[in-house]
Amino acid sequence: MHNHSDDSNEVDAERRYNRVLSTIYHQTSPMQRPGVTPEKIYLSLVAHGSYDRAGVKASLQAALDNDDAIAYEDEDGQLRFALLTEDSVNRLVAEYPEVAAHETIREFRGDT
Repeated sequence: MHNHSDDSNEVDAERRYNRVLSTIYHQTSPMQRPGVTPEKIYLSLVAHGSYDRAGVKASLQAALDNDDAIAYEDEDGQLRFALLTEDSVNRLVAEYPEVAAHETIREFRGDT
């Protein structure tokens, strides 16, 4: 017997994951800082959206695990997320040269 709720949960998780990536993208446009705080992501998707905090947190972790995003601390020690795209990484390293040594950034740029 086929369980439709499992498919629905997978589709919902995939949709939420894509919304997390989209939110990071939109919150890190060239006119903004190269990284977005988790609070802004939660504000957009939980407070002003239809997702729960635990689900968004799981999608953020999945984005890190899948090498779609990177987490780093800015000069104030604030956790921020950025996408692992050429544009995003170049902007991130230009603003925060110290993140160039981050293992994920080095792997992404082929500096290993």
